[in-house]
Amino acid sequence: MLDFSRSFHVGMVVSDIHHTQKVLGESMNLDWSPIRAFDPLPFWTPEDGDHEVVVHACYSRQGPQHIELCQGTGRFYDPALQPDSRHMGVWVDNLVEEAERLLALKWKVLAAGASPKEGYGVICYMQPEFGGLVIELVSTALEPVIAEWVAATE
Repeated sequence: MLDFSRSFHVGMVVSDIHHTQKVLGESMNLDWSPIRAFDPLPFWTPEDGDHEVVVHACYSRQGPQHIELCQGTGRFYDPALQPDSRHMGVWVDNLVEEAERLLALKWKVLAAGASPKEGYGVICYMQPEFGGLVIELVSTALEPVIAEWVAATE
């Protein structure tokens, strides 16, 4: 069962990660983790199937709700094609089980780290049938990696 109390970030797709860091940092008094490049990042969408994207991302150091900024290639990471490019990241212990539960409740998969046949990978973006909300299911296997990233200085 999706546990809202395990949400840990609000993510945004942006066209200029450095500019967004500067503006949000100054206006919201935020410090940022190092920007990490995922090049290539295996990705799956219903429209394009299995493919690779390049993503540059960072997190605000302040939490427990972090802000995640993502600048990437492909349709899913194009802010012009995703006018409301925000999502909420929630830790899940069993990503496949939670994705399948939401699918049974008429949610749809927008994108994932791998195809549904391959178990979605360690991330899966989902949306309810009426839209307006995007939840990123994030496997707890990534929890130590994200914690180290947020704390890193370089």
